[in-house]
Amino acid sequence: MKDLKLSLRKFAGDLMKVAQKAEKIATKLDTQAKSSPKQAAAKAKPAKTAAKKVSKKTAQPNAADTVYKVLARLKKGANMAAIRQKTGYDNKKIHNLIYKLKKQGKIKSETKGVYVKV
Repeated sequence: MKDLKLSLRKFAGDLMKVAQKAEKIATKLDTQAKSSPKQAAAKAKPAKTAAKKVSKKTAQPNAADTVYKVLARLKKGANMAAIRQKTGYDNKKIHNLIYKLKKQGKIKSETKGVYVKV
């Protein structure tokens, strides 16, 4: 039993030493990061790399957004024929988009066949 206690004390002492060393390393890293952020950034980047130019693409509105915008413009709502006339989509696509927008809670049925923005 005494051997176990001695071993545990020695182990605890060793753990304390490791923890103190870890603290010292952490403080050194903090001081280096605070003192020279430009130097740290220069070390992190490879030398003489060409910067790539990224062109910004404008996001094209998807079909659901198009149908939603049509319904948002019409305060009294719109039926399938009006949506088809404004968007040029076929009936099946409009039906699927209306279903999707209703599930998302963006539109509702005012009366049968007439849809309005919520």
